[in-house]
Amino acid sequence: MAKDRPPIHKNVYLLGWVSLFTDLSSQMIYPLVPVYLQNLGASTFIIGIIEGVAESIGSFLKVFFGNLSDRLNKRKVFVFLGYGLSSLSKPLLYLANSWPLVMLLRISDRMGKAIRNPARDALISHSVESNSRGKAFGIHRGMDRIGAAGGSLLAVLVLWLTHESIQMVFLFAGIPAFLALMFIPFVKENFVRPEGNSASKYRSNRKFKFFLLSIIIFTLGNSSNAFLILKARENGIMITMIPVLWLAYNIVASIASPYLGALSDKFGRKILIQASFIVYTLIYIGFAFSSSELITWLLFASYGIYYGLSNGIFKAYIADQSDSTFRATAYGIFQTATGLALLPASMIMGYTWDLFGSEIAFGISAAFSLIGFLIFTISQLHYEKFKG
Repeated sequence: MAKDRPPIHKNVYLLGWVSLFTDLSSQMIYPLVPVYLQNLGASTFIIGIIEGVAESIGSFLKVFFGNLSDRLNKRKVFVFLGYGLSSLSKPLLYLANSWPLVMLLRISDRMGKAIRNPARDALISHSVESNSRGKAFGIHRGMDRIGAAGGSLLAVLVLWLTHESIQMVFLFAGIPAFLALMFIPFVKENFVRPEGNSASKYRSNRKFKFFLLSIIIFTLGNSSNAFLILKARENGIMITMIPVLWLAYNIVASIASPYLGALSDKFGRKILIQASFIVYTLIYIGFAFSSSELITWLLFASYGIYYGLSNGIFKAYIADQSDSTFRATAYGIFQTATGLALLPASMIMGYTWDLFGSEIAFGISAAFSLIGFLIFTISQLHYEKFKG
């Protein structure tokens, strides 16, 4: 029962504050980058390439840094270096006057994420008992989204004060990015005692492998969120309202993440992971056929529910399926595989959009999500039958 669970360790909250301030910075920038790239002359296809390349390069390195964190049995140094690199990259967008420079800074920011994320997630998973992982990751993700919501508000304020200067938003985003680093020294390192051949135990886990396969297929339809911003613009949302639209998504995500994460502790991860596929499919079908501003607002809010069903619960599920001494590597493998799928995903979305329009592009993404759902569901049924 929930009341018998131990309290959530302070590491979860400290790293939550780090993510809160980091996303305060990131989400001041992120919704405006596609618009800024368009202003610099980049096509929809180029925007897809930029986002896909940045995410893929960063993701390719996650398995390396995750494995290095496990081998050295250290987490905090990777967390600090990763967040530090990202903090340096964000305000430098102020100086970027061409899309290739924007791409280089996006790559630098994603490399920082590659350095920190596997170690950070392993640190969180080791800071709580197994029956509290969903709640712990939900709290962390919820604080992350609170920061994102605040970032949207700050972006609106800066845009208003500077007469819609996107570059000034980039410059001011550096302040919360560096404030995030102040919490990391207070995080307690947790060292994991080796338990036999952990790599062998991990590689034999079929449930994780099929989960990974289903998420890879799903990710082929889960292109950069930049395309959601472009769809909002296509549906008539003004530039000054884009951060507010992103705010609606983040508010829902911040509320949904802890609640749905705790539900996964109580009812199991499988049913909520299945729900995440279905909710995503319905949302993207909605984007495919929507043309009104009101429906766009509702879809962005619903996207926050999808976030609560996926990000933190996926991480809790990976911790359930991986050996403690191999956990950062497990997160690295997962993040690398899904991150590499983002490049073709963004290329498919951008190319299809340019050639056939947004309706077909979002419809194809919904189809990939449905295929991922079928793979995950069938593999779970097979495992349960085999186990029985």
